[in-house]
Amino acid sequence: MFRKYYFILLLLFSAKFSAQVVEDFSDGDFTNNPTWGGTAADFIVNSSQQLQLNNTVAGVSYLNTPHGLTSIDNKEWRFWVKYSFSPSSSNYGRVILTSSISDFTQGNDFGYFLQFGEAGSSDAIKLYRSESSIETLICSGPLGQIANSFQVAIKVKRNALGDWSIYADFSGGQNYSLIASANDPTNYIGGFFGISAVYTVSNANKFFYDDIYIGNEIIDNLPPILNSATAISSTQVDVLFNESLDQTSAQNVLNYSLIPSISISSATIDPLNTALVHLTTSSVLTNGTSYTLTTNNISDISNNISGNQSTTFQYLVADSVLLGDVIINEFFPDPTPVIGLPEVEFIEIFNKSNKIFNLNGWKIGDASSDGTISGSWLLPGEYKVLTATANTPLFTTTTAVGVTSFPSLNNAGDDVVLKDNYGQIIDKLSYTDEWYHDEVKQGGGYSLELINPNDPCSDSDNWMAATWILGGTPGSVNSVYSNIPDTAAPLIELALALAPNFLELQFNEGMDSSSLANALFSFNPNLTIQNTFIQGSYPKSLTIQFNENLVGSQLYSFTLGPISDCWLNSTERNGNFILPETAQKADVIINEILQNPLTGGQDWIELYNNSNKVINLKDWQLANFDNDTIDNFKTILGNYLLQPNDYVVLGKDSTFVKQNYPFSIPGKFLYSELPSYNNDSGTVYLIYNSEIINKVSYLDEWHFDLLDNTDGVSLERIDPNGSSDSKFNWHSAAEDVGFATPGRKNSQYRPAVSNGEITLAEDIFSPDNDGYQDILQVTYNLTNSGLLGKAQIFDDRGRLVRTIFTNELLGSSGTFNWDGVTDQQVKASIGVYVLVFEVFSTDGGVFFAKQKAFTLAGKL
Repeated sequence: MFRKYYFILLLLFSAKFSAQVVEDFSDGDFTNNPTWGGTAADFIVNSSQQLQLNNTVAGVSYLNTPHGLTSIDNKEWRFWVKYSFSPSSSNYGRVILTSSISDFTQGNDFGYFLQFGEAGSSDAIKLYRSESSIETLICSGPLGQIANSFQVAIKVKRNALGDWSIYADFSGGQNYSLIASANDPTNYIGGFFGISAVYTVSNANKFFYDDIYIGNEIIDNLPPILNSATAISSTQVDVLFNESLDQTSAQNVLNYSLIPSISISSATIDPLNTALVHLTTSSVLTNGTSYTLTTNNISDISNNISGNQSTTFQYLVADSVLLGDVIINEFFPDPTPVIGLPEVEFIEIFNKSNKIFNLNGWKIGDASSDGTISGSWLLPGEYKVLTATANTPLFTTTTAVGVTSFPSLNNAGDDVVLKDNYGQIIDKLSYTDEWYHDEVKQGGGYSLELINPNDPCSDSDNWMAATWILGGTPGSVNSVYSNIPDTAAPLIELALALAPNFLELQFNEGMDSSSLANALFSFNPNLTIQNTFIQGSYPKSLTIQFNENLVGSQLYSFTLGPISDCWLNSTERNGNFILPETAQKADVIINEILQNPLTGGQDWIELYNNSNKVINLKDWQLANFDNDTIDNFKTILGNYLLQPNDYVVLGKDSTFVKQNYPFSIPGKFLYSELPSYNNDSGTVYLIYNSEIINKVSYLDEWHFDLLDNTDGVSLERIDPNGSSDSKFNWHSAAEDVGFATPGRKNSQYRPAVSNGEITLAEDIFSPDNDGYQDILQVTYNLTNSGLLGKAQIFDDRGRLVRTIFTNELLGSSGTFNWDGVTDQQVKASIGVYVLVFEVFSTDGGVFFAKQKAFTLAGKL
């Protein structure tokens, strides 16, 4: 479009302009104004407003229009031609300047034409005279000039003496250079101008024409315009004007000046492009410096002289890039919903060095593919926004750089990798959506921004969601930017023992690897080091291999130091570690369930280590029963050492739990996704290594009957060693502890004591006085005598039915019975009942406790 616009301006501002034909096809039609004849069905005006051959078979096509000339003396022809193929004897074209006949496929014409293409590889632009089918070459441009596909703007002149001149601009503009000239005294006026094309089927749509002018010679009365200046080397600056220049003025060094001041030692006009001047400086240009070039008294070939004109340019030489010179500073993996940024992905890079880099050929990629960065310079302290080429107009033009095949970043997590043109990694990060540190912004519309670009071991803690109102700051300083250095010494977050003889130390930040390699260790009980394993320059972990095997659940202590983080903050640290043991069934039990949370809360599950082992909960799973199978597995992702006889609460919202349950214990919570557990009934599965460690199939009916509302009331296990699925081993948490005890001993805790035994003569009795199993007979045996006992009967809903005796002095063995009569002296209903037999020492301590279920039967 610039070429077409320039063509129109040229015609409007040219003196003595009188044209017989002006056609730029901007109306989308070539059938009117002017009218073209010939094989019109073979041509179209394309979307770029160019005349284009548009056939589907091989052939010969042509168009003609009356040129209206009464003389060819002092006349000029201008047009633009593009062939998207290499011309040959079977694929070539002609532009007929004037012809006595309209059908260019016939002979016996008189006129002149330009031919584009011929056999061999010496194709040139050639001017011919045609006399009754006899074609005579008048002049030719350089051989091979159009041997390959080309586009060219052509200007042809003929004066009254018969001197022909051919000018061409192979950039397609109006900066013509003379390529051929000759004298031919013949003078055939003819009546038609036009084009013709000979082609095979593969090139049937690859001929293009535009910007046609036929008329009087266009007189140039405008001085040359300074278009640009470009530093080619440290001592050469190329100066481009809009038209061919007078050699004398163009090569006068006094007509040029540079600021900052550098003298010009020579000025040479280019032999092929006479609008281009090569300046040589007397001293070298300074890398990264902007210069102003001023020109004066420059004349074109029509002796139009320009006044002072200025333009600016930069001298830039690419430096060698090293890891960390350029960093990934911001990226936008999830642009939906729109907050204020364009709804497209981008990656911002920042040059934190004092070097200058040319990004041409650099790569930006993710975990699966790379995109190629287009040419752009990156100066010290400068930001560039990398995005798909089509999206660059959506950002500031000075910062946006197009990338072909821009990688598609995954919302939940991916790699972002920056490479130079040699494939060397300059910066790399592996992110997850946890880097947002904000659940709302994690949903999209906000970029992830680097906090401190000077952090030598930048990781997830050095990134967060943008705080700017638009959702990000592409091309400028990050909204979360901070250059405050880290002055805090590193901490050991986890000391994890691994079977059989390894210890992994995990730090809260990146460490200086050399300090870890040279650190001194001591252990109690004593251990000797066989190997240490350190990965990377700024590792966050250290693995130690011992000569001795570690003892399971044995407490070890250690001292380590001096060690330094990547900011070189030094310290000495000590700590403890234990080798966890493999759990067996029922080593860890489900101890408390909150499946019906308060409004605003979420489900949680409490586990209890019912063994003498230290057990690591990493990779353990919780599941429920769904679609007739164990389903909806949720995995504990982090390491957590559950100590013997200790508790841990699993769930997503520990803050809510702590705020609403005053007897909860801080430090006993572990973040974990949970399956969905129904309020009325469900099954909680605790699984490790594909084995069910514990299972509870609960019912809402297990709650205390007198509770009007069980929202927010947990179900507590009564006896850790009792049946997991028995309703008699579960009860609502007590009201005086706030209806839950997350992280501590249950309010309903009542373990069975095994200092004796109790047996029933029959599990079923029928007190109907028929002489058969009319009473429930109970026999007990105790290891001690002189104890106090209590025996009570409860129905299947946990209600007291009969107290058989209380505070009765017992022998070491004995028998008692129940005749089926309640405390209200009525016969108990048919159903399932539970005998609770408790024995106490005289100081009030529980000596023995046991529950036995049985059935009271009867006739219906």
